[in-house]
Amino acid sequence: MRIVTAVRARDKQDHEAARIRNYELSNLFIFAQHDPKKMPKYQAVSAKSELVSDEAQQARARGAFIALALRSKG
Repeated sequence: MRIVTAVRARDKQDHEAARIRNYELSNLFIFAQHDPKKMPKYQAVSAKSELVSDEAQQARARGAFIALALRSKG
């Protein structure tokens, strides 16, 4: 039973990855068809993203929690 569950979970992940890939690909087709000059530049996945300080991460998390609390009260 565990094998069947694992296979189903893997299939779900593969399907979701394919959906994301197809969605992004359709957006690129739209750019290429209508306005190629505005097409986003390719950025490799392994490209380094800018580092964010701990204070900035904490402030971002605090803001998200405050927004969540305000949304749930109203």
